Amino acid sequence: MNRKIPIGIAISIAAIACAVTFVITMTVSLNNYNDKIADVQQRGEIYTRLQEIDSYIRSYSLYDVNDADMKAGVYSGYLTCIDDKAARYYSTDEYYYKTRLESGNVVGLGIVFEKEESGYIKITNVYAGSPAAAEGILPGDVIISVEGKSILESGYASASEQLRYGDEGTKRRFVVRRNGEETEYNLVRTAFEIPTLEAVLLDNGILYFSFASINNATGAKMTKLLDTYAESPVSGYVFDLRGVSSGVYTPVSEILSRFVDEENIAYAEYKNNSTRIVAESSDGYFTNLPISIIIDEKTGGSAELIAAALRDYAGGITVGENSAGYGTLQETRTFNDGTAIEISVAIIKRGDGSMTYNEVGLTPEFTVEYDAGYETELTNYANTSDPQLRKAVEVISTKVAVAAAESASAEETQAQQ
Repeated sequence: MNRKIPIGIAISIAAIACAVTFVITMTVSLNNYNDKIADVQQRGEIYTRLQEIDSYIRSYSLYDVNDADMKAGVYSGYLTCIDDKAARYYSTDEYYYKTRLESGNVVGLGIVFEKEESGYIKITNVYAGSPAAAEGILPGDVIISVEGKSILESGYASASEQLRYGDEGTKRRFVVRRNGEETEYNLVRTAFEIPTLEAVLLDNGILYFSFASINNATGAKMTKLLDTYAESPVSGYVFDLRGVSSGVYTPVSEILSRFVDEENIAYAEYKNNSTRIVAESSDGYFTNLPISIIIDEKTGGSAELIAAALRDYAGGITVGENSAGYGTLQETRTFNDGTAIEISVAIIKRGDGSMTYNEVGLTPEFTVEYDAGYETELTNYANTSDPQLRKAVEVISTKVAVAAAESASAEETQAQQ
């Protein structure tokens, strides 16, 4: 028997429900409002403090304020507060240079450098085909002055900008110290391609890929090299990714397409849990030859993704040292004045979502430590002093020998039957 609820009670229940809903809504709204007010107050305090500092310095400092440097310092300082290793502010020149590096073609002197403990500038790499290479400048050389001014006097920041940026055809004068001897150079900036990938077919049939960088031209270079050696008796592949760290992911799919039989290799997972594929394979031809990958503590970003994909999807064996653990995707926001900021916006994950190497890196199957320079004369690999390269070749040779023994055993068994 159905019992009817008196109309008065029904109205009371509805009123209570509305009141509860109203209270909950107001509580949430008030909390959001208070959070926003607190955020506004904090920002107001920051802006007020900056104004106070600026006013005091301009009134009492013995030295003038460089407004351009002040703004760049504020923007850069803000990015250092978000615990993002990849976060960076780019000046107009820096952003232009970054885009040229990613394209694979730059205008410059052709030197890569870092600050030495002494305060001078140490050259760490010289690009083949560059003005510096043509003049015989070498990694390990130390730049002690630029345009007649000691770097200890001008400062690393100022000297590095003078060396790195400039239009095609402009000159830069600097002094290099090597083995106690000083030599002055006056180089003209030219356009040249950044070396990205080379291949050598070793006499044991192993095709050795040496990566110098990963940029937007690397994928096409890989395709060209594979076509070049398509008719060669290749027995396996070595990928040397040591010292390579890049935030350029565009060429990864083309680099891996001939080696990885997996539709979705990796994807990026954003803060709002949305995803986007960053590497996929669609070539339709995949090798079953053995692969070894050499990595070290400087192997990062898209280079790490290549190493991880070859290991997980192509049976590759990693050799060397634990990689850098840079498994995030960056995006760049540009501004009207040509400056830009770059921040990490997503984590790179394996295609099935089961793995990320971010912050932990890749641990090699064979740990081989090595601090000296990499082998440059690859035709002499059998006598190389590079233990990581020796181990990578040994891994391939062992797999080839095992496969040959298994094949011979199978043929013998079949013949006996």
